[in-house]
Amino acid sequence: MRFAIWSVILAVVAVGVALLARQSDGYVVIVASPYRVELSLNLLLVLVFAGYFAFHLLARLVETLVAIPARVRAYRAERARSRARTSLNDALLAFFQGRYASAEKSAATAMENDESRAVAAIIAARSAHELGRFTEREAFLDQARGDAPEVDQARLTTLADLLLSQGRHEEALAVLKDLSGRDSRNVRLLRMRHAAETALRRWDEVLATTATLAKLGGLSPVEASASRRAAHLGNLNRKAQDAAALAAYWKQLPSELRVDSAIAATAARYHLALGGTTEAQAIVENALEAEWDAGLVALYADCAGASAVPLIERAEKWLRAHARDPALLLALGKLCMRQELWGKAQSYIEASLALEPTHEGHMTLAALMEKLGKPQEAGRHFRRSAELAG
Repeated sequence: MRFAIWSVILAVVAVGVALLARQSDGYVVIVASPYRVELSLNLLLVLVFAGYFAFHLLARLVETLVAIPARVRAYRAERARSRARTSLNDALLAFFQGRYASAEKSAATAMENDESRAVAAIIAARSAHELGRFTEREAFLDQARGDAPEVDQARLTTLADLLLSQGRHEEALAVLKDLSGRDSRNVRLLRMRHAAETALRRWDEVLATTATLAKLGGLSPVEASASRRAAHLGNLNRKAQDAAALAAYWKQLPSELRVDSAIAATAARYHLALGGTTEAQAIVENALEAEWDAGLVALYADCAGASAVPLIERAEKWLRAHARDPALLLALGKLCMRQELWGKAQSYIEASLALEPTHEGHMTLAALMEKLGKPQEAGRHFRRSAELAG
């Protein structure tokens, strides 16, 4: 449609020009002594327009010829960028497919272009790391250095990740602390920092990082709880040789953690090792009141001091609600043995074994039979305990 309209317009213009030229009888005289040229006005106009178009075409030709080197350079640059993009794409595909040698080769090709140099160098570094070529890895990471903050952050994040995978936790943590100062809410960095701090047993730092990660959603409630438990257990272990420090740390623990079975059992054992039966008894009783746990019940038998009577009375109250708990029955048997209540001890231990025959139960009953002067019975229970242990 547009072509038809322009054709009509050009035809009208041509007809108009022809009519005007037909009616024109003017002429032009050009004198350049000794020459004299006489032209019709119509011819002069044709020559002027023809000259203009010829000059325009010549100027365009010269401009095109002058621009050829720049166009060639631009074409070569674009072809290089296209080749680098293709190589970078090939490197990424090969890396995620696990073909690390191919990934490194393609990434090295992509590094020839400045635009993709940093990303390609990081891919090459990771590929070299997977191949165990750590010298090449360091060289590639050096080539990934850039003025842009985001490029440097990507390089350092990669470096920290690779150091962690090598078990070089101190070096990785130093890099991660620097990165955390730039981006304190980066969940990826915080998770790596948490792993490094845990490996280095820096429990106070683990607690702080865990709190931040839990707030940002980087750890599930279950993972955060397990991390806090591990950190507090580690701190308790460091204070296991100092009764005062152990007691002070226990007091500062949140109430919900003081009744955690794993933490309570660990603290009670450390107090028992230091002779703190009273402290251990209080820890175990409070934890059992909050949540019943067979491991804590078994530990309760070791918490008796000079007299086991208060513990026996407390345990017998628990027995009303847990009458068929073999661990509680065995603990009562042991407490009665400490108090030299031989008859009650035997009945409790036998009741425990009737519910659940265990190596420890038969060993305890064997020891009781020796106390009662029944070597044959003791021998039978020793053999049975050995069978269960085997």
